[in-house]
Amino acid sequence: MLHLREYEISRVALTDREAGELAQLTRGSAGRRDKPRVIQQVLPSGKPGLFDVQPGPYVGRFTLGSGRTVDIASRFPFADFRELLRLAARQPVLLRDTAAAGSGSRGLVDLIATAFARETERLVGFGLAKEYQSRTFTRPPYPGAPDVTAHLAKYLGRPDRLVTKAKRLTQDILLNQTIAAAHRVLIQQHYPDPALSARLRALGPCFTSISRVADPQRLMQRRPTSVPPRYREAYALALLVLAGQTVLPYASGASGVTVLFNMTKVWETYVGHWLAKQLPAGQRISAQHPVVLTDDSQPMVANADFVILDEQHKPVAVYDAKYRHWQAKPKADELYQLSTYAHRLRVQRAALLYPGHDGQDSHVTVGDLRLATIGVPVLSSTLPAARIHAATPAETSVPSRQIGPSESAHHT
Repeated sequence: MLHLREYEISRVALTDREAGELAQLTRGSAGRRDKPRVIQQVLPSGKPGLFDVQPGPYVGRFTLGSGRTVDIASRFPFADFRELLRLAARQPVLLRDTAAAGSGSRGLVDLIATAFARETERLVGFGLAKEYQSRTFTRPPYPGAPDVTAHLAKYLGRPDRLVTKAKRLTQDILLNQTIAAAHRVLIQQHYPDPALSARLRALGPCFTSISRVADPQRLMQRRPTSVPPRYREAYALALLVLAGQTVLPYASGASGVTVLFNMTKVWETYVGHWLAKQLPAGQRISAQHPVVLTDDSQPMVANADFVILDEQHKPVAVYDAKYRHWQAKPKADELYQLSTYAHRLRVQRAALLYPGHDGQDSHVTVGDLRLATIGVPVLSSTLPAARIHAATPAETSVPSRQIGPSESAHHT
């Protein structure tokens, strides 16, 4: 397995074919020019067989055509990486790790697969859900009632043919199709723990009666109106797996199954939830709020990550989520961007929000604008970044920073 960390340059041994496949991933995703690249760069090191590889803002795992698995870890030592993913997926599930002590090499995908195996085993123990579905029959014994529409469409009303429709109780339903699709993704991954691979393979026979959906992403769009309580965690994990399966360019040449998460988007989602906890009554958040930048007949429009609106729906503050290390003074481009947003929105409070610790808080003044740089307290002060994926169940809470009245002038 090839271990990398987002945005960090690592010198690794690759075949020419593997280096070519990774180089293709530097082109970004098909049809989305603004989408970050999975791999930022692949450069020869000057030594035969060694290359300098720098990943982009994605965390997860994928497999190359050679069969070699690439695992990309987070560059930040998050105190609870699972909580970020839970909020990004917007599902009521915590990815509890049941790994034994000393399994620090386990990655994000191992963590998700462990939770998925546990919840699916519990679900299978109760029995897969069933429901009645209408089916069409074109061969004897023709149960149910005649289906005139289908008969006309298929046989043009021939009297020597019959088409009927009847309801049948089946396990081949949307919930089970979603979980089976996620199982097929996870079972094709490589895991350092053989026991985890065995647990996932043992679940295979449970889904033999479940049809394979050609495009698993459609399952995320066809969500059921209600999910039985015993299905909630397994179903949420399945959606999490399928949500992370969409980022490799289609013509990349990489084979195998991909589970990658765009950490820029994950961080933006987490910041939105964090901000929602800080708001006074009567205010609300507008995500990706449009900001008109020019005053001509065809104005330029940009989108601010988060704008706080008061009871009259007027902007009172603007925030921008930055997935990079906290710093007391913002970079020039960040300062220009946020001050422009604040000027156009006519607000005097703005802040840049980074992954950080309690106490990381500074500000600069630009005219009447007070621009803060705030470290959202999500990072662990004890865990090194290389081992963050092996966080224990005791670390499942991320403290929520509360904005007091004395701080509201420069935090909101």
